[in-house]
Amino acid sequence: MEITILPNRLMVTQEKETLMEALVRHHLPVQTICNGKGTCGKCKVRMTGYVSPPSERDLAHLNELELQAGVRLACTVIPQAGMVIELDFVESQDRKESALLGMKASKLDPGVKKVFIQSSKPTLTDERGDWDRVADTLNTVTGKDYVNADLAILGKVPDVLRTDKFALTVTLSQDTILELEAGDTTKRLYGAAVDIGTTSVAVALVDLLQGTVLKVVSTENQQTAYGADVISRIAFANDGHESALTLQRAVRRTINHLLEELAVKTDVTGNEIFKMTIVGNTTMHHLLLGLDVSHLAVSPFVSVCNRPLEFSALEMGLEINPQARVSLLPNIGSFVGGDTVGAIVGAPEVLGPGNHLLIDLGTNCELFLKTETMMMACSTAAGPAFEGAGITHGMRAKQGAIEGVTLTENGIDCQVIGGQEPIGICGSGLIEGIDEMRKVGVINKQGKIADPEKTQELSPELLKRIRMGEKGREFVLTYGTAQGWNVTLSQKDIGEMQLAKGAVCAGIKTLVEMAGITVPELDSVTLSGTFATYLKAHNILNIGLVPDIAPEKIKTVGNAAHVGAIRTLLDQHELTMAGELYRKISHVELGGSATFSNYFMNSMYLERLS
Repeated sequence: MEITILPNRLMVTQEKETLMEALVRHHLPVQTICNGKGTCGKCKVRMTGYVSPPSERDLAHLNELELQAGVRLACTVIPQAGMVIELDFVESQDRKESALLGMKASKLDPGVKKVFIQSSKPTLTDERGDWDRVADTLNTVTGKDYVNADLAILGKVPDVLRTDKFALTVTLSQDTILELEAGDTTKRLYGAAVDIGTTSVAVALVDLLQGTVLKVVSTENQQTAYGADVISRIAFANDGHESALTLQRAVRRTINHLLEELAVKTDVTGNEIFKMTIVGNTTMHHLLLGLDVSHLAVSPFVSVCNRPLEFSALEMGLEINPQARVSLLPNIGSFVGGDTVGAIVGAPEVLGPGNHLLIDLGTNCELFLKTETMMMACSTAAGPAFEGAGITHGMRAKQGAIEGVTLTENGIDCQVIGGQEPIGICGSGLIEGIDEMRKVGVINKQGKIADPEKTQELSPELLKRIRMGEKGREFVLTYGTAQGWNVTLSQKDIGEMQLAKGAVCAGIKTLVEMAGITVPELDSVTLSGTFATYLKAHNILNIGLVPDIAPEKIKTVGNAAHVGAIRTLLDQHELTMAGELYRKISHVELGGSATFSNYFMNSMYLERLS
C-alpha cells in the first residue's frame, strides 16, 4: 500500500505502522518531541484527499480550525492507500549564516596545504616507480621526505601522473599526504566547521586559503525524532545497540545532508574539503562517535573521553575527502562539552582580566565563569523552550515565526520573520512576548494569566484576547486567517519558559557563589548562541533570565561555539589552545546541589532578580 508524502512526492509503503513510524523509518523530517507518545502535539501533518477521522489525541491537541483543515498528528494516523500528506519540512536558516558571513581569520595557519609539483617522465634510464618519482620530487620541493603513503593514495598515483603530463598537486596535513590531484589545484583548498546542537546542526564552508566563510547552512538535528533533549536521547541510546546506531546515523545523515546542500549552493565539492572541526555538547559528541553514553545518565556523570580527538572523514562516515582530518574539540566534564570550549575560543574576551561570565543558551545551557583566580563551568538543562519546542505554537526561527512582540492598550504589534502572516513563535518572540505581557499586566510575576472577569487594569482590546483554551487560560497574540489557527501563549507555555529561564538564572547564581564573588562584581555577561543574538538586555533582565546587573555589562556575540569551530579550523594554534584549555577549567555538577535547588525555586518569578 502506498501513500504520497509532499512536497517531494515520496512514496512510502505501509507496513502496519503509524505515519509517524513510517516518517521516522524513511528519515523524513517530523517533530516528535515526545517520541510518538502523543503528549507533545508537535507532529502535525496536513492530509488532502482522504482525511482520517480525528483520534482522541487529535482532539486533545488540535483546534477546530485545524481539524477542519485536515490537520492530524502523525502519531495517530494509520496510512491508507491513496493518502496524500503534506509535511512542514524544516528549512535551512539564514540567521546562522548572517551571523558568520564576513568573518575573516586574523591569523591563517590551517595545518593543511597544497603543493604543486612537476615530476619527470620515466625512461629506460630512469625506471623509478611512480610513487618513488612523486616522493622524490616532493622531497626536493618541500625539503621533507614523505616516504609513507596510504594505500588509497598509492592506488591512484599512475592515473594522476599521466592525466596532465606528470604535473600534479599534493595535499598535505603535517607530514601526511591526504590527496593527489592531476594538474595545478593549489587555488582551491576548503574546510568545514560543524556545530552539532541538540536541536539544530550548522555547517560553515570555509576557504582555507583566504580565511573567509563562504556559506553557512543549518537544519534540524534529525536526532530530534528520538527525543527533544540530551536526557531523552541518552535514554533512547540505552535501549540497545541498534538504538545507539540509529542516533549515530541520524546526526551523520544531518551533517552529510548539509554538505550536499553546500555543494549545490557553491562550486565546492565534498572531495575538496580537507579539514573539518566539530563542536557539540558531550552527548552530541558521544552519539556522533558511537560512544557509550550510559554513564552520562547516572552520577558521577562520566564521559568516555574528554580529550581532543582526530579521525579521518572515512572513519567518521562524513562525505568530504575520505582522508580529510576531522578534529573534535575536547569536552570539559559531564554535559559540558566541546561547544563550551568552542564558545570560549570564539569569544576570547571572556579570558581577559577581570570576572567574566559566558552563557551559551540552548536546550542544554552551558555556563563558563572566569575570575582572577579560577575558571569554572557547569551545565543546566534549560530544555527546548528557547528553540520553540514544548510551546503550543512554538517553532524555530524561520519564515513565519514571531520574533518580537510589542503590547499597548490598543493591541499587539508582532514582528514576523519574512514579514508574512505568523504561523508560530520562536524563542526571542517568546521571551519578549512574556515580558510585554508582564509589563502591561496580562500576567503577574508568578506567570499567571489574569482573569478577565476580575481585572480592571487591562484595556478592552487586551481583555478580549484572554480566553479559555482546551488546556486552560491563554492569550491570543495574532488571529489567524490564511493558516487557519490563532497564535497564542498558554499558561503552560509561560510555565515552560519559567522553567527554562529559572534553570539558567539559578545556574548563574550558584556558579558565582561558588567562585566567591557576587553578580555585581562581574565585569561582563556574554550571551552566546544564534538565539541569544536576537534578545534584548532589558527583556532578559525584566523576566529574570539573568540576575539583575547593569545592562551595559550584557552583550551578545552570536554563535560563539561555531565561531570557535571556525577559528580552530583556520589556525592550528587555536586548535592546540582549545586542546589545552579544557584541562584548566573545573567542572561543577549542579545536580543534587541544595544551593542550586534553592536558587531555582526563587528564580521562577518573572521579575528582576538580585
